[in-house]
Amino acid sequence: MTVATVPLPELERLQQQASQWQRLSPRQRIPYLQAVKVLARRHATEWVTLACEIKGIDPQGLWAGEEWTTGPLGLILKLDHYLYALRHEATPPVRRWRTAPTGQAIAEIVPRNWQERLLWFGVKAEVWLQPNHPPTQGSAYRNPPPPGVAVVLGAGNITSLCLADALYQLVVANRVALLKMNPLLAPLTDCFRKVCAPLIEAGFLEIVEGDAALGEVLCHHPLTQHIHITGSHHTYNRLVWGETAAEQALRKARQQPKLTKPVTAELGNVTPLLMVPGEWTESELAYQARQVASALVHNASFNCIGAQILVTAAGWPQREAFLNALKAQLQGIPSRPAYYPGAIARYESFLADYPQATVLSPSGEGTIPWTLIEGLTPTANPRIFQEEVFCGLLAEVQLPVNDVPAYLATAVTFVNERLWGTLGCSLIIDPRTEASHAEALERAIAQLRYGAIAINAWVSLAYGLGCTPWGAFPGHRPAAIGSGVGVVHNSFLFDYPEKAVVRVPFQLPVTPPWFYGHRTLPQLAQAVIDIYAGGNPLAWLSLLTAALRG
Repeated sequence: MTVATVPLPELERLQQQASQWQRLSPRQRIPYLQAVKVLARRHATEWVTLACEIKGIDPQGLWAGEEWTTGPLGLILKLDHYLYALRHEATPPVRRWRTAPTGQAIAEIVPRNWQERLLWFGVKAEVWLQPNHPPTQGSAYRNPPPPGVAVVLGAGNITSLCLADALYQLVVANRVALLKMNPLLAPLTDCFRKVCAPLIEAGFLEIVEGDAALGEVLCHHPLTQHIHITGSHHTYNRLVWGETAAEQALRKARQQPKLTKPVTAELGNVTPLLMVPGEWTESELAYQARQVASALVHNASFNCIGAQILVTAAGWPQREAFLNALKAQLQGIPSRPAYYPGAIARYESFLADYPQATVLSPSGEGTIPWTLIEGLTPTANPRIFQEEVFCGLLAEVQLPVNDVPAYLATAVTFVNERLWGTLGCSLIIDPRTEASHAEALERAIAQLRYGAIAINAWVSLAYGLGCTPWGAFPGHRPAAIGSGVGVVHNSFLFDYPEKAVVRVPFQLPVTPPWFYGHRTLPQLAQAVIDIYAGGNPLAWLSLLTAALRG
């Protein structure tokens, strides 16, 4: 029996219901998603407890807040946006349209309403659409794909990610979906089945466990119409081009992929943080140092957009003061369990290549200390520019510039041309500098080739909002896949998104939920969950209390 003909009852059940899913109108789909949202709230504590066990952290401790925000809350926010889209017949209204300096259409989508204005404290999000394409939405509803099954190969780090990827196939791509859990998150399978029970019972979603061999069987099965991968570009290449490097090279040379079905993929990034030189107060230096530290230590740095390259200006008078503030932050943060397979060996390998690295926190057995490499130049050993670290190691690169216009132009060229990946980047600029160089800043945003850009925030916020498209900058080819192809989330159902841009005030009046050390993050997350999934009016009081105490 060949791999492609192995019988899989889950795929067969989904195929039988694929046409039925497409016959449902957008409004007929609402009860399924509304029920999933309620169940996500009901099983949130179980979800978080299991996630903490997987990652070796105390479910009552400081780090557990991350699992609340990126687990059940992350899914509930996405569901709320999908429900908004379905209520508007898969063409949700855009708050405001404007035109970029490049002539591209820009859709301003956050905040949608007063609730988001209160919740997000001045955060704004917009989607830049691809040039020379119409600003259309919801094409999968106007011209549905042939009824079929999408196989989703789930990620192993952020626990809501795999469910969000599967829901994207259902709601935006208009296909039924089979989610194969990453083995690392297999303990969550039963919980996820309970959360998604309405969709599973109707035959629109299946969740299975298995190793890489099962993933290959699923992808090659004749009932599988589409594949989505979140993970490593090495996994993508093995699946699409062959098991060994030699086979991959031969197949690429002959343009004969092993897997010929449509594949979308989100495959990571060497994530830069662009620190635009300015004159900052002591408070601002400390705030932004905490922001950068948080972008490194979140989820033990096992994030596809974990901070990796800090881009500074050699002529910035406050460069040394900022780095000292950053080191002080990292020295005060305990090392975390390295739960992701292979992380310690990968960290030690990078340390061997960069012996000048400074270890900033004590490490115990099974942990990786926060580590900083200072003073690299754009011509330094390029490994850290071209390979995702995926552990607690941050490198600073000094650009040989002194002023803001030169920095912006040089930094954009450096990250676009020297760093691997196009998934996301952050740019930090104080309001005084922004006011003086507004045109240069907008030009830099337009020129950055990243699928998500966050101004004055860690770019993970573009993921956390739950509505902006999330994926690589368009243009990668199967033979040079980079950060991947296609997007997920995209709750406004844009047909041709290019990049998401999230803008945040330089210094928020309350501790942002993505900052390390937020003292009431679990309570904050649970309050937001109650607002979106519970309908409890007192949840706003709980939210305000948690926000002010954070």
